[in-house]
Amino acid sequence: MKAELYNELRSELATKEFVRAEVLTLREDITELRGEIKHINFQLKLLIGFAIFGLTLFNPSFVKLIELVLK
Repeated sequence: MKAELYNELRSELATKEFVRAEVLTLREDITELRGEIKHINFQLKLLIGFAIFGLTLFNPSFVKLIELVLK
């Protein structure tokens, strides 16, 4: 009876190799996510830059200022 219980519990325990493999997989996933976050961060900065540029360019006061400077 004890041997059966021991074997049953032993088959359900996580081995060191299994845990190491899972940790390695998680590290790879985290590395991929960091790369994606950097890419999204760059895209967001670019979008904000275009928005600021567009709002500045189409601002009537800014257009008048540019007209005065270029005359």
